[in-house]
Amino acid sequence: MEFGPKIKALRIATGMTAKELAQKIDISPSFISAIEHNSTKLSLKTLSHICDALDVTLSEFFNDEASPIEKRLTTVIQSLPEEKQYDLLKFLDGLNW
Repeated sequence: MEFGPKIKALRIATGMTAKELAQKIDISPSFISAIEHNSTKLSLKTLSHICDALDVTLSEFFNDEASPIEKRLTTVIQSLPEEKQYDLLKFLDGLNW
């Protein structure tokens, strides 16, 4: 399984640079790049640290049913108080697609 593109998509969805992610988990930016390009092996421990930094559980990471942006949105929405979730829903309903 190739984790690199998924990690990169999650990182971008959070608005984090590769350098910022590397600093958060105390590895080199070049190692993040190698991970994202699938040119290196990734330990479960490192993947766990990456998921923590990106505010995604390992379970969410391995769930292929949703895209990275959908996963990030779900995480953010679930962290909101119920009242704010309703406010967000009203806002989204008001958008003209």
